[in-house]
Amino acid sequence: MKRTRLSNREIKELRETYNFMTSILEEADVVEVAHVSEKQHIYLVDGEPLFLKVSEGELGVFVVPTLYLIHKSSKNRLLPQYPKAVVDQGAVVRIIKGADIMRPGIKSFVGDFNKGDIVFVTDEKNRVIAISVALYSKSEIEQMQKGKVLINLHHLGDKIWEISLKLVKEKS
Repeated sequence: MKRTRLSNREIKELRETYNFMTSILEEADVVEVAHVSEKQHIYLVDGEPLFLKVSEGELGVFVVPTLYLIHKSSKNRLLPQYPKAVVDQGAVVRIIKGADIMRPGIKSFVGDFNKGDIVFVTDEKNRVIAISVALYSKSEIEQMQKGKVLINLHHLGDKIWEISLKLVKEKS
């Protein structure tokens, strides 16, 4: 996997474009991008895989925190609050196998969001199991009874999670 170190100008552009990255990138000594595939890139900050850039077809390109950042990095304290969709236990197994999030599996929401926003998917114990993008606003989803409502961009156990763990192991 090809890794490229970013210049100071490129890091500045990231901070200006993606506000949620600012506090983490301000403390960084080295920022690299690992090219996972044509549609997926991992940003490593001082050797830790903290952000994922993913192209999701017609929905667009998203830069999101990795689950490694949320679960394993001390820098997770610098992340802003994201809205959350709490799913029932039956949905968890499907989601961590890569399924998108369907309305019947959602028990509740924390925070507000609009169509196209990033939403963390949590289990009932408040553990983040996936990062998703909303196909509808929170108020629209609350009115729905069925259907796909969130697209799963990154979940526990996926290729990005496995590569993240491998990249950190290589560092140590």
